[in-house]
Amino acid sequence: MINVKDITMEFDGFAALKDMSCVIPDGVIYGLVGSNGSGKSTFLRLLSGVYKPKKGEITVDGKPLYENPSVKKDVLYVPDDLYFLPQSSMNTMADFYAAAYESFNRERFKNLTEAFGLDPSANINTFSKGMKRQAATVLALSAMPKYLFFDETFDGLDPVMRNLVKQVIYNDVLERNTTTIITSHSLRELEDTCDQLALLHKGGIVFESDIQD
Repeated sequence: MINVKDITMEFDGFAALKDMSCVIPDGVIYGLVGSNGSGKSTFLRLLSGVYKPKKGEITVDGKPLYENPSVKKDVLYVPDDLYFLPQSSMNTMADFYAAAYESFNRERFKNLTEAFGLDPSANINTFSKGMKRQAATVLALSAMPKYLFFDETFDGLDPVMRNLVKQVIYNDVLERNTTTIITSHSLRELEDTCDQLALLHKGGIVFESDIQD
């Protein structure tokens, strides 16, 4: 379970998040919708331990997150602005991920790469925007973390690939009790995917509700 209590994050005096609190239970797909600049990416970086909040506390399974390798090994973040090692292939990146995540599953990586129709030996620089997004998604899912965070997950994916990504995420939640957080600026994009939805506006959660409500 992720517990966020009264966190504030500032950049040069600007409060990207202010006194934000929420509880995200295990085994759910949690959608975070908000306009550009609402604080979605900052929130995911805080949950991943990239940033330390100026104020407040974030715990995962009751343990502090920031600079805690025992917790961060179970957390994987796929940012909107993707990064791959220079001149790397998916196979190279798989080795990199496997060095960081003991749970990295080579068989799953092979199966997902085939399902997405990607060449794991090709230079990722030759991939289109959508293919790069697919590659990052395959690598993240192959690491099989307990907590998986996607920033603008479906950006650049065609409808077929979106459905494939959704299905794999669903299976992880059902079979491994994975907790997945997905951010988007589009409510329509998330409403048929998530168990819970929260609206983030000007650095705070305006409302949070079960998707049925």
